[in-house]
Amino acid sequence: MKKNKVFSLFLSICLVSCTTFIREQYASPIQLVGNSGEYIILPTKTGTGYLIKNREGNKEVLGLPYVTEEELIIIAGQEILMQPVDYGESRITITNNSLVNLSPEDQARANAEALKVNQAVKQVTQQTDFNFDFFPPVQNFITSGYGKKRFINGNPRSPHLALDIDGNEGDPIYAPKAGVVVIAEEHFYSGKMMLINHGGGLFTSYSHMSDWVAEEGDYVEAKELIGKVGSSGRVTGPHLHWVVYLNGNRINPELLVDLQYYQD
Repeated sequence: MKKNKVFSLFLSICLVSCTTFIREQYASPIQLVGNSGEYIILPTKTGTGYLIKNREGNKEVLGLPYVTEEELIIIAGQEILMQPVDYGESRITITNNSLVNLSPEDQARANAEALKVNQAVKQVTQQTDFNFDFFPPVQNFITSGYGKKRFINGNPRSPHLALDIDGNEGDPIYAPKAGVVVIAEEHFYSGKMMLINHGGGLFTSYSHMSDWVAEEGDYVEAKELIGKVGSSGRVTGPHLHWVVYLNGNRINPELLVDLQYYQD
């Protein structure tokens, strides 16, 4: 059974079991409950999320934000009680201090690059397909999961809202879905990176590449070669740092593909 179907089943069960508790805690009845960094599937189209069309009718997928405590949010007019998830933590050591404690110039560059990406992923454009099926961009093991609390050289940093997939320098990276390359450039943290717009508010990004194969403005098909694994930017070794954005939220890519964790 695919992970999105498992999540839909979990959501249905949670809606039933959690309703009494939710009504007691909040003045107005809450209809939906979601987990940090996951997504929900609604039976009606709001124009905010990613549209799915099948024999059961039209549905819409909406990404949920990463939260660290219980929080009531509104997405597409829907009240959703968000639940935190303990994704664990990640501790890494970076010996090059200039990549940890940035100079004013590097900090300004990193901020500008982050702003460019954040503005790009707010767009909602026409979709090229109407399913929520994904192909793994790299066929390898997960080395670091989504949502981990990060510590770099012992200091707390922003959470890891991506999936790190193992790879060797030059290994192929494939498009998980059809879309248009909207950014393909070198960034301070991400190194050689790429951002693909799949339409419907769905974007995927690829960081630390050794080279691009697709270029900015290219339309790519699902499973098409788009680049190569590398170790550019701020990294400790070659791998793919894969981010999935849905209606502006960075969701857990592990829910979308069938990959196993690396075992020591």
